[in-house]
Amino acid sequence: MTEINVPESRVPLAAKTDSQRVPHLTIRPSAGWAPLDVAEIWRFRELFGIFAGRDIKVRYKQTALGSAWALLQPLVFTLLGTIVFGRLAGAGTDNTKPAFLFYLVSQLPWMLFNTGLQTSAMSLVGAQNMIKKVYFPRLILPASAVMVSLVDFLVQLILVGAVLLTLPLIPRVPAFLPPLQILLLPVATAWAFLAALAIGLPLAALNVEYRDVRYVIPFVTQFMIFAAPVFWSVERINPAWRAFYGVLPVAGPIDFFRWCVLGTPAHPLMWLVGAIATTVILTGGLAYFRRVEDTFADVV
Repeated sequence: MTEINVPESRVPLAAKTDSQRVPHLTIRPSAGWAPLDVAEIWRFRELFGIFAGRDIKVRYKQTALGSAWALLQPLVFTLLGTIVFGRLAGAGTDNTKPAFLFYLVSQLPWMLFNTGLQTSAMSLVGAQNMIKKVYFPRLILPASAVMVSLVDFLVQLILVGAVLLTLPLIPRVPAFLPPLQILLLPVATAWAFLAALAIGLPLAALNVEYRDVRYVIPFVTQFMIFAAPVFWSVERINPAWRAFYGVLPVAGPIDFFRWCVLGTPAHPLMWLVGAIATTVILTGGLAYFRRVEDTFADVV
């Protein structure tokens, strides 16, 4: 049978099929550095929720302790910090009474950052079959993966609240009165969340092409837990260098979080440097992610 191409203008409206009446969207790869399409991401917001819910279910599926793992980790690290860094090393707790609160509160932003970084960095490789078959903004995968760490954080925050409420029941332990700046706790949480995403985005993109990244990530996080002020006070740093220490992505969120909850000494200049560093790293990570995301389906 010979095909005859009839111009669309000569085809009667009644003769057009439904597929001809519905507009088609042609997807083409972008060239060079592409800006972030916020409107497109908003159109896929339901898919973001589906991915986040899936990751949360997978994390706790077929586990003996379930969400108790989120409580076990900060308790173990709090015990480690109290004995090793508090009593033996004398790393300082900013005169927090009792001292174990210093280490317990420090774990929350660290766990949020650490878990969010690792889950987002591995998100693209874990969804490689979907990336090859279906189009959607790839940014949704690492962003939704960080939501798992936020769920763990909320469970751990309940633990801290329960501990603070039971302090008056312990003999010779004064009741804890939270400072006024605890109202800024959502800001501290958002800062730690964005810091995890800022590092996780470029690592996720690099992990698609270079699978060595999955071996580098545990090494980096193991180093950062000691480089970050998790087990020691920022007051130990020379004031002349303290502001530069804020360049470490997780340092500012941890110190700011402790100030919000425990009222430890404030370091506004270090926080300002940390906020600028987080913004710059996140902007650069987004730009790099957008630059290479069109190649994910080919190399994943």
